[in-house]
Amino acid sequence: MNLPYETNIIIALCIVGFCLLGVGYSFRDRGWGLALVWIGVITMMGPIAYRLLVMF
Repeated sequence: MNLPYETNIIIALCIVGFCLLGVGYSFRDRGWGLALVWIGVITMMGPIAYRLLVMF
């Protein structure tokens, strides 16, 4: 994968993760809100883990 395309995917995943965290935190008193928070956390950790794996 070339670098600009890869960077765009990582930025898109981060934006989606932030949105999931925000919506999930707004509805944290419901079960599905808490699930959205966890999905957002996993979505945010995915690109970070990928970049660390590629870098090292």
